[in-house]
Amino acid sequence: MSINNPFQPILKAFIDALSRYSIKQEDVVGIDITPNYIRVAQLTENADGWLLEKLGYKHVAENASLKDIHDSQDEYVQKLRELITSANLETANAAISIPITSAIVRTVTMPLMSEEEIESAIQYDSLWSNILQLEEKLDEYSIFWQVIRRNTAENTMELLFVASKLSEINQYVQIATKAGLNPVVVDVRCFAIRNALKAHKSRSQGTTALIEFGPHENYVLIVTDDTPFIYDIYISEADRALIEAGELDGDQGDRLYDRFAGQILQAFRAYEVKLGKNLIDQVLLVSPVQKRAELLGQMRKALDGYQIDLFDPLSDLQIPSNLDDVIESEANPSVFTSAIGLAVRKVDIFGYYKYVTGVNNVNLLPNRDVVKQIERKKILSKVGIFAGALLVVLFVIGTLLYQYFFNNALSSQYQTAVQIEKQVQMKEASLASLKAQKSKYSQMLEASKEFKTNQVSNYQLLSAINQTVPGGLWFTTIAFDSPNTLVIKGEASNDQVIGSFIERLQRVPMIERASLQNMTLNSAPVQRKGGGAKQFEVRCIVTNTMAPVVPSQSMKPVVAPNNPRPAASESYI
Repeated sequence: MSINNPFQPILKAFIDALSRYSIKQEDVVGIDITPNYIRVAQLTENADGWLLEKLGYKHVAENASLKDIHDSQDEYVQKLRELITSANLETANAAISIPITSAIVRTVTMPLMSEEEIESAIQYDSLWSNILQLEEKLDEYSIFWQVIRRNTAENTMELLFVASKLSEINQYVQIATKAGLNPVVVDVRCFAIRNALKAHKSRSQGTTALIEFGPHENYVLIVTDDTPFIYDIYISEADRALIEAGELDGDQGDRLYDRFAGQILQAFRAYEVKLGKNLIDQVLLVSPVQKRAELLGQMRKALDGYQIDLFDPLSDLQIPSNLDDVIESEANPSVFTSAIGLAVRKVDIFGYYKYVTGVNNVNLLPNRDVVKQIERKKILSKVGIFAGALLVVLFVIGTLLYQYFFNNALSSQYQTAVQIEKQVQMKEASLASLKAQKSKYSQMLEASKEFKTNQVSNYQLLSAINQTVPGGLWFTTIAFDSPNTLVIKGEASNDQVIGSFIERLQRVPMIERASLQNMTLNSAPVQRKGGGAKQFEVRCIVTNTMAPVVPSQSMKPVVAPNNPRPAASESYI
């Protein structure tokens, strides 16, 4: 029982889109290798159709046969190298074809099966052995298959089977590889010619029969709904020699055409009987015969009643002027049909054509899965780079839009924050000033708590002394030793500070005289900010008007506002 994956439609849509993209990115050069000539073509598809970018050919040998391709492989490699240089090919990926005589093509009707069941049957070597009779072992063949049509009402399906011996394929692959190309597609020649119809806008929408007439390949190919009907046409060695030499005039030529046309008519009748169709709509002829007018005249006379034309694969292409000389040098343009048909092929690395086309998708390359994997990585790398660049662009655009729409609001908020910060700083400065004043007044009040409220003069004296305290000096006690004698004891960081303090006391109007009574070094000094190792005692004679009412009135020690006194040094008497 299968479980439906809710993401399967999305994944399939993504793969389809990626497949279409990859197909447009693939550049493939078509290489048509025949015993006498090698021809190359490269196309690019655009909005107006197909553009012919490269086209060329090289003559190899006269009166050669298919066997010579194998026996004289090095000569074909050399000619292909020269052709690659002269045609200025820019891509190494190549599509090549093998002769129809080297391939087995069958359309098999069999019981309805799913793709998984077919793969399983192939894996256990039970499918092909049951429906086909091959001369050699299965592992000596390269096989391509595709389901063309399923008939659920009759519980049957039609499967296209194409196979060729690996030895036959490898001789063509080796020629391309040794010449510096990278084969990605191996097609059968008859299907390559049929693929050229893709670039033929004026082709008929009905049933088209393709006929190849030449010294090496002779057959009729009819394709209906991707189902191929192939009929081999027998040519004797004598007739083959006449075609090779171009000696088709006179009675011998007429008899050759009659024998050839007779077999074609038998193929047409067999097709019409099998399919129940009365008429083939169009017949296209491919041939290396140079006398095209005579060739067409003879074929039209022998196949009276059918519309016969020479297949011109270049007629609907966009052709740059630099290729005019190559095209005009060939009297019969149909010789380029196979190369053009190979040039429109795609590797189809993501399987876009798997369920879309039949004969257009044949690929007998033995290591095609490895090639697809390599090409798939290239495409995914390009897609990854594109996606990364797109994300960067979207991020930049998003950032710009964010700044554009929210810049004013953010600027306003920033300005408000700056103003608040300034106000906080101002408030903190004011608070610090208030705290300093509070500390000063608190200390003064604390030192004068013992005074009576009517002793205004003593408060004035205390305030004046407090203003004279220099930095680095601290009081321990302030007391009246007699009605007009005030004794100040404390600690100082050095002698100079004590001297400065006495000089300042001398300038206080309420003090007649200030003198240092003693100064000693503190044996266990209290550690203060800046140090504090000197103990001192200063005696001040105050004016008679400042003498206190009660003698020996003690006062709390006072510290200057700029010299906070550490708690460890506080003492009272």
